Amino acid sequence: MATARTETSGLPPQPEQRAGAPHDAAADGARRVAEEATRLQHAAAKTFRRGLRDGAKALARELRRTQTLADDRERLLTTFSDLAWAHWRWERQRSEDRVDPHVRREYERRVIAFQERYGEILDAYWSIRDASAVALTERTRRTLLHPFRGERIPRFHRATEWATRDEPAIASALDHCDTLAVKSSEVLRGSSELIALRRVLAVASHLLGFVDRTRGRPPRRGNAAAAIATGKTRHEHDAAKVVKEQKRELAKIEAFYDRAGNKQARIVYFVGMVAGLACLLPFATAVAALIWAVDGLDGERGADHWLEIQTLLVSIAAGALGALLSVLIRMASDTGKFDLDYEVGRKQVRWLGSYRPWLGAIFGVATYLLLASGILQTNPPERAVKAAYYGALAFLAGFFERFLKIAPGGVPTPLEVEAQAGAARAPDKGEAAGPSGPGAAA
Repeated sequence: MATARTETSGLPPQPEQRAGAPHDAAADGARRVAEEATRLQHAAAKTFRRGLRDGAKALARELRRTQTLADDRERLLTTFSDLAWAHWRWERQRSEDRVDPHVRREYERRVIAFQERYGEILDAYWSIRDASAVALTERTRRTLLHPFRGERIPRFHRATEWATRDEPAIASALDHCDTLAVKSSEVLRGSSELIALRRVLAVASHLLGFVDRTRGRPPRRGNAAAAIATGKTRHEHDAAKVVKEQKRELAKIEAFYDRAGNKQARIVYFVGMVAGLACLLPFATAVAALIWAVDGLDGERGADHWLEIQTLLVSIAAGALGALLSVLIRMASDTGKFDLDYEVGRKQVRWLGSYRPWLGAIFGVATYLLLASGILQTNPPERAVKAAYYGALAFLAGFFERFLKIAPGGVPTPLEVEAQAGAARAPDKGEAAGPSGPGAAA
């Protein structure tokens, strides 16, 4: 029986068992196909979602770029005249207790665009009669000297053509304010610039306020006699009086501007001299190294050659320091020996200052070469004090660089040109009084 069971267990599988194998293979294939289809469906859905997300991001970037370009365009195109007009429309409606939301939004949009371009509005005077105003703004700009808090840049703005179209005297005085504000902005820096511009704003506000106060109102009777005597209307007489007072204030502001501009130009000039000296020292070191290398080609490098190079370096440094001291002494003098035209620009003044140490160094080297060559037949001192001898003479040569003019005379300012032209057109007192002398009777 055991043998029979063993033989039975070694028999091949039954037919129904062999038929199930293809069925399992088909099921596995179908399952794999379904899994692949599901995977492809998920991949397609993921790709579709990624495409939608990328497309949405690209659309958002384009919208932001378009909005940025629109904001930049509006900021660049918004002027103070546009702001004054928008404020006047808003102020007129507010005084009537009826503010159109569109007008208010337009005014707010103009204010934001204007301040993004020019900075915060520190102070302003808005006319209540016409679309005219004066204002002072301030923005900050990061510079090399002000890397953290930034440099304060104030600016004076004026749009008064509508209010002063019938006031020529007031318009002329406001033009003078504009000229003085431009000069102050270009020349002055820091507190002096802000003080000058605030004083200019005060004068312009007073002039524009006079136009607002007298528009549509009869003048006082007390000025009638003076107006009749001068052949003017009473309003013209009052306007001339106000303009005269404010021009005196503008003269004081211009005097302040002149003093502050002169002092700041001296500081800028000194900074230029220090920068020129800082550039001269590495140049002199490079020249000394070149001379030492050239001497090494002949194999004659020794203590004597090093002494000559040392004397040359001392002459360069002494001449530059002599020029620096000469300029500082003249700056501290109260006799006006140091004349500097500060209206040529801060950059030009800085460049002029950077030339001075180089001129002193040139004078020092020329003095050293002149004495060392024996042309003057002098007896140079011993080796121990040779560098001190030539250095002292080079210092004196650099100190007297003041006799060399490195720039032409001062550049006249626009007001000076007008004054010179007016003086050229004005007749002499003798001419105004008529001919005199022996030829008068003839």
